[in-house]
Amino acid sequence: MKKNSKQDIDNFLECRTLIVAGASRKEKTFSATVIAHLHHVGYDVISVNKNYLENSAERNEYQSIAAVPEGVNNLLVLTSPLHTTKIVKQAIEKGIENIWIQQKSETTDALEMCEDAEINLITNQCILMYTQPEGIHKFHYGLKKIFHTIPV
Repeated sequence: MKKNSKQDIDNFLECRTLIVAGASRKEKTFSATVIAHLHHVGYDVISVNKNYLENSAERNEYQSIAAVPEGVNNLLVLTSPLHTTKIVKQAIEKGIENIWIQQKSETTDALEMCEDAEINLITNQCILMYTQPEGIHKFHYGLKKIFHTIPV
């Protein structure tokens, strides 16, 4: 598996509309924090959670990747690893070409599927460190710079 480059990350973040799989309406969850941050820095977010009772274009919430309207090509995966492979499979079937699998969400099968489908895949990185980081994420980004562990 190839390492992420800064260009891969920049290409992913260039699109200002993202699908977020594993979205939660509960304020104190990591996914809700990520979604609020992405909104704050100017991204449009389409939320996907299999537990939503209905698809709602008005709220930009959907039960599955397949239900998301066509034209969005970037997916951020924030699911439990138990669901990641299924989400990635749905994304590939829908033709999504840019997938960011958040740390601790990845599975070997999902990574291999992305590689086989030649997906622009970002993995082993936290999206909060690359989207105008604040607080602890800004600190972590600074440490990564000091220790030269930021993709180049």
